[in-house]
Amino acid sequence: MAGVAALLTGCSGGDAAPAVTASAGSVPVLQPGSPGEPNTTLTGPAATPVVSASASPEDTRFLQDMIAHHAQAIVMVDTAGNRFSDTQVASLASRIRDEQGPEIAAMAGWLEARGQDVPPEAANPRLADHGAHAGMPGMASETQLAHLAQARGSDVDRLFLALMIAHHEGALTMVDEHAKGAADERVEELAAEITATQSKQIGQMNDMLERLT
Repeated sequence: MAGVAALLTGCSGGDAAPAVTASAGSVPVLQPGSPGEPNTTLTGPAATPVVSASASPEDTRFLQDMIAHHAQAIVMVDTAGNRFSDTQVASLASRIRDEQGPEIAAMAGWLEARGQDVPPEAANPRLADHGAHAGMPGMASETQLAHLAQARGSDVDRLFLALMIAHHEGALTMVDEHAKGAADERVEELAAEITATQSKQIGQMNDMLERLT
C-alpha cells in the first residue's frame, strides 16, 4: 500500500510543501546586518524558525470526504457481519475492511499534521451521518443499509455486492474530481492507489454478482 505509506511519511514531516513558522529558541543567533548596519542578535522565536506542512483546500476537502466515504464501506462490511453465505464475498469484504481502515488512519494523520479538521468517522466509522453525506457519490442510504441488515442467506451477498460496487464507483468519481485541483504528491499517490485497488475490486465484485444472480 504505497499510497498509505507515503501519506504516513508525510504526516511525520516528509518533503511536504513547507510553510515557515517560528518556535522558541534558547540559543542566540547572530543575523548579519545590511552594509553599514550593525549585526543583530536574535533570540526566542525569531532565532529558531521551523517548518510545518501546509494543506491546500482541495486536498483537505478530498481527504475529509474520503474518510467519511471509507467509513461507510467499513459500516457496510460490519452490517453484513458473519451472514455472508459465499466465501469469496466474505473474503473480499474482509479485505476491504483491512485496507480502508489504515487508509482512514493515514488520511486523518495527514489532516492532523496540518491543523485541519478530522471527521469524527475517523475515530468511529459508525458516527457517520449518512443523511448528511447523501450527495456524496456512491453512498448508500439509510434505507439501503437497513435492507442489508435485514437480509438473509444469499441475499446478503448480492445486496452487499450491489451496494459496494456503487460505493467503489463513487470513490473513483471523487478521485477524478479531486485530480482537477490536487496539490500534495502524497495525496495524489493515495488517490492513485484507491483507483487501482477499487477498480480491480469492482471487476471482481461484478464477476461474483453475475455468478450469484
